[in-house]
Amino acid sequence: MHQRQPRHLGSGAALAFVAIFALAPRAGHAQSQCATDFQEQTSGAVTDGSMICATAVDNKCSFNLKLCVNQPGASCTPKSLKKKIHALSPSHCAGGIGKLNVKPNGTSSVCGSFTGVTVKTKKHGTKAASCKISAKAGKSKTKITLLCEPSSSPCATTTTSTTTTTTTTMPRCGNGVVESGEVCDPPCGQGQCGAGQLCDSSCHCVTATACACGASTPTKLDFTTDVGTGNCGSVTAAGGGSVLSLTCAGLYFGGGAEAVPLPATVPDMGSSLTKVCCSGTDLTLANLTSTDTGSNRNCTSSDCLFGPPLPIPNTAFNSLSTCIINIVAANAVGSAQCDTGASSLDLPLTSLTYLFGDLLNGTTPDRPDVPGLQPCPVCLPSAPPSGTCTAAHCCWGGPQHDQPCEPGSGSIGAAYPTSHDCPPPGFPVGTLAGQPIGTLPIPFALTTGTSSKAGVASGTQQRVFCGFCRDAANTGCFEGDPTAERDGCPLPAGALHPCASDADCPPSYAACEQRDQGAFHQGTATNISEMGMPAGDMTDGAAHSSTLVSVFCVPPTFNGAIDAAADLPGPGAVSLPGHAQLLP
Repeated sequence: MHQRQPRHLGSGAALAFVAIFALAPRAGHAQSQCATDFQEQTSGAVTDGSMICATAVDNKCSFNLKLCVNQPGASCTPKSLKKKIHALSPSHCAGGIGKLNVKPNGTSSVCGSFTGVTVKTKKHGTKAASCKISAKAGKSKTKITLLCEPSSSPCATTTTSTTTTTTTTMPRCGNGVVESGEVCDPPCGQGQCGAGQLCDSSCHCVTATACACGASTPTKLDFTTDVGTGNCGSVTAAGGGSVLSLTCAGLYFGGGAEAVPLPATVPDMGSSLTKVCCSGTDLTLANLTSTDTGSNRNCTSSDCLFGPPLPIPNTAFNSLSTCIINIVAANAVGSAQCDTGASSLDLPLTSLTYLFGDLLNGTTPDRPDVPGLQPCPVCLPSAPPSGTCTAAHCCWGGPQHDQPCEPGSGSIGAAYPTSHDCPPPGFPVGTLAGQPIGTLPIPFALTTGTSSKAGVASGTQQRVFCGFCRDAANTGCFEGDPTAERDGCPLPAGALHPCASDADCPPSYAACEQRDQGAFHQGTATNISEMGMPAGDMTDGAAHSSTLVSVFCVPPTFNGAIDAAADLPGPGAVSLPGHAQLLP
């Protein structure tokens, strides 16, 4: 895979790699207007005047970029933008740049979809090539350079392992280590900035002003999911006509041939706490550990649990029903405004997928028969048959069967309430070990604004939302299959390879495609859009209704049955209605 590296262009132009949606005003931007920024899918936001370097594979480099406007930061005012904002470049630059655009939403912080931009090396791969691109929204301007280095002179700090796989550790704001391009880390870090300064969500020291977020200075932001009602998004086809409404608190996944009844219901009562640093009405959001919160079920640091167990019932094929345990993959980082309630949070997850079908089907004493489908154990207000549990709630099924539990969600369907007190088989209590059939990286970039993704032509498909390198012979093999030899897939299998076009893929996996084109059982889908809702004025310290949304990509599990039923790889979309509250 291509590895991006920072290159210094001179004083004040160092590239700062930060997490998606964790931005602050950049030098060169008018302080009266919030920033316009490019973001790279692997590395995060790219500062004005900076360069991203990638080492060529097959004489070309691929950069997955998106464009964002009205990005929050200290001492900036969002501008009401009405026209679509486009990226611009000289005519000699590589293809894909013309698709970098974003449709503004008034004064909201919004981003366009990730788009693949390819830069080819010169003179048959022996010389580097670069491409400059820029964007302007109102008075906010951003210009960056994409550099593609030949494999003979790779980007600085890139290393090569004994298996010839190029690897490197990328800087990430919020991991607690001050790395290249960062002035401080973690966000809100103490002792890393001068007097009167704080470390913001871009890992830069900024001047702090007196907090104007209520009578007492907030130290935490709590977001707790609620039961959803109504619709929070839509899927449209060519011409803009809606082909599917996306329900609030619904989780959608898969391509146009997806066979799992959708949506899955996101559990309510899931609480996530982030640390708050306040400057005026600007809030920098950072991770809290289980020690900070007193539990690994509401913290936002790596290895914390995100929400209670998530059941995915498959009423079409009961045996393919799954139970998902979501674990925070990297420390949360983000930003918010206490006076408007607008917020953005980068919270990458690892989804452990367990396949039990209908767990409570009466086949054994610890799997008593319960009406409906239960892919996960449940926490019910009674002891199971022949059980001895005398607590207010008891586990039904799983390794903690007939033990006390506290519901982690409401009774919002036959598969609920679930609880981490009642883990699935293969997930021992107190550990993160288990026997999942798949471990999926889910890049949750949550926002109270709008999150959307467009389908594009790629490979042999016309509506690809989330491309991965696939065998062009159409055997169904995707690069990265750990059982490639057994499954008759091309060798070497390589690593799981997200892509934006065929040009990003190696000859043995030459097509950039999904399993099937389209989205969420809609083969004609051309656009997915979820609409969030800011919490409004939170300075009173009370809980306010808010909705966080994200449109993202789901990779393959490399389990044939699951990938066929869920039509993976493909897009995903989620809306999290809930309430947000600032805490002292």
